[in-house]
Amino acid sequence: MPDDPADARPIGGAAALRCSSFARSEDLDPVGSAGSYRGIVLAEVPLPWPREITEHAALVAAAGALGAANMRLQGLVPDDGSDTHRRRVLAFMRPAGAFDRYHGRAWTVDDTLLGDAVTAIAASGGDDAGPALPQPGAVAASDGPGVGRHVLVCTHGRRDACCGTLGTRLALELRGLGAGVRVWRTSHTGGHRFAPTALLLPEGTMWAYLDADRLAGVFERTLPLDEAARLYRGCTGLDGPEVQAAEREALRSIGWSWLDHRRRGEVLASAGGRSQVRLDAEAPDGQRLAFEATVEVARTLPVPDCGKPPEQASKSAPELRVTGFAAA
Repeated sequence: MPDDPADARPIGGAAALRCSSFARSEDLDPVGSAGSYRGIVLAEVPLPWPREITEHAALVAAAGALGAANMRLQGLVPDDGSDTHRRRVLAFMRPAGAFDRYHGRAWTVDDTLLGDAVTAIAASGGDDAGPALPQPGAVAASDGPGVGRHVLVCTHGRRDACCGTLGTRLALELRGLGAGVRVWRTSHTGGHRFAPTALLLPEGTMWAYLDADRLAGVFERTLPLDEAARLYRGCTGLDGPEVQAAEREALRSIGWSWLDHRRRGEVLASAGGRSQVRLDAEAPDGQRLAFEATVEVARTLPVPDCGKPPEQASKSAPELRVTGFAAA
């Protein structure tokens, strides 16, 4: 497990109970916690944010359309000096069939029309080329690969103290990830107990227990695979936690180039906390691969809120373990 940060802070004379410390103390494996989404929408939203970004006054009307379309909304902290009357909006849509990356498109829209823009994106469906934005005042900035690469670090302090402190520190430390790469402070990405966390787009991979060196190593694909695998939450373009857990074993086996394969997975059978999973993939050169895996629930642990003991947690989550993995 990555080093335990000094993230307990005095509150009322006592050390706060931090969810990230609990996860590290339990050696909690983050794989399978990424979520699965047809699309991910990014929108610049000035701070402060509510606990849920979709509860923001500018975005609350878009929440229903986003949920119905299985799209995740991520708020972005605007750059210092940004035009306060214009907002950047990006949409990353899952292609039909196998997944290698989301297809992205970006716009700049009038601040007063931000909610309408997000609603229009959600209502547009899964157009592989990226959704059209039928809205007055919208200016298309770029599309396809031209959207660039994005690193989103969760810094949503109102949702979770660990993300607010550790995530913000990480986002401010990141430097020099390359031309055309944007580092954003973003709203809750799920998995706050794994803070600091990050989402990489367009590849749709989520990562846990980060620091600046580990995140740079993940982004540049230079971090040793065994270490990277321990930080991997999964790919949001693949369906379900069990598939994400099996896919990590393919990453270990094939190497970083696995993330360039067009891949898909499915649960063939599931009973008694054990699932049989199949992965199919096609490399950029056309080579086809297939794997089968057994994925089990290793244990179920509470998901604590920061500042509260684990026994007061209102929900729990399974930790997954792959007990068999082989070429099919």
